Amino acid sequence: MRWALVVFFIAVFLVPIGVLAIVHDQPYSANYSFTVPPGQYIYLPLHVSNGGRISGDFAEISGQPVTLYVFNEQEYDQYRANGALSSLFSTVDLSQGTYSASIPAPGTYYVVTAHGTGYEQTSEPVTLRVKVDGTNLPYLGLESLGPVGGGLLVFAFVMRRRQNRLWIAARLKEMPNFGFGQGEEDSRILAIAKELCQQLRLVYDPIAVYWIVWIRVGGLRVAPSDQCLLGVKGRGRGRVQFSAALRGRLGPDELKPLIASALIWNLQPELSRRRRAVNRRWWLTIPVWIALGSLYFWSFQTFIPVNNPEEFLLATPLFFLGLFVVTLPIFLSARRVNLAIRKYFLEADRLAAEVVGRTQMLQTLGKIDSMRLADVEERNTEKLTVWKRGGVFPWPSLTERIQNLEIVALQP
Repeated sequence: MRWALVVFFIAVFLVPIGVLAIVHDQPYSANYSFTVPPGQYIYLPLHVSNGGRISGDFAEISGQPVTLYVFNEQEYDQYRANGALSSLFSTVDLSQGTYSASIPAPGTYYVVTAHGTGYEQTSEPVTLRVKVDGTNLPYLGLESLGPVGGGLLVFAFVMRRRQNRLWIAARLKEMPNFGFGQGEEDSRILAIAKELCQQLRLVYDPIAVYWIVWIRVGGLRVAPSDQCLLGVKGRGRGRVQFSAALRGRLGPDELKPLIASALIWNLQPELSRRRRAVNRRWWLTIPVWIALGSLYFWSFQTFIPVNNPEEFLLATPLFFLGLFVVTLPIFLSARRVNLAIRKYFLEADRLAAEVVGRTQMLQTLGKIDSMRLADVEERNTEKLTVWKRGGVFPWPSLTERIQNLEIVALQP
């Protein structure tokens, strides 16, 4: 599954670059109002990163004539020194009008508004509208990364689905004894589950026993071999599920502690309330993350001006650094939720031990531990940290479960 993840991260890297390029390559448009002082002129510098056109319109509010020029940098220097010798555009002694000039190359251009002939001693209020548009080939190349990244996201999704199917097929081949329970022992397991529901006064109707191989928890995972999971099939009813690795290796009475713990974990009112509270806090991080991401994107656009592709590429690492900082809390909060849920699993074990007996529960967990099952061994050796690359399992390790029961004084 690693290649799909690599393609996904490449796509996540390319799509924001393409979006930023599209945003920064939009036509520039602005309106200005100013007063030309007697004997002077007003100039507007435009830093253009692509070829195209400068256009707009102007009006002298009192109806007096003005002169308007569009210069490149060399022509503007000549105008300041000797007056207008040449220009990309000029219009003389008009009170209002339009202008347009082609931009031959990237650079700095100037729109200059000066007094009309004979009005050099009069202040003149002017409104000016400016638009700069055109095609920037470097930006077009960067913009193309948007759809390319989108295509890679689709490709990563298809690749991940194919890899998931192959992964599931391989796991089912390893443990072919999965499926619904049909024998006498499975009927006894179902009867035990129903007896526990009555004893614990829980509203739940177990309708079948099912031996599973994999589940979805932050991606595909091997079903935990030391846990009983309840599958919901309608309101207040469902299947009692165990890992297929245990089928035929533990008897119905040995599975009773796992069933009791699962029923308490899922249905005991106080634990359910606390689990829902933790999940609500987790879901609240999503709108907070969206708001922070939107605020960050707006701030980046507002406070980091980008005038050419070179500046854009230099600003890209800063953008992704900020995006990482904004995104990190949502991943860390998800992992902290799993760590909190682990504590509730351990509490469910303690409550279950009061019902079925601590000795019996420790015997069941010890027998599973002696089987040296791969997923159990993996969780026994993992470190409890939110920084794990593969995430944090929501289930406590078998070692934690055994220690949790050994240090609490319960009736055997």
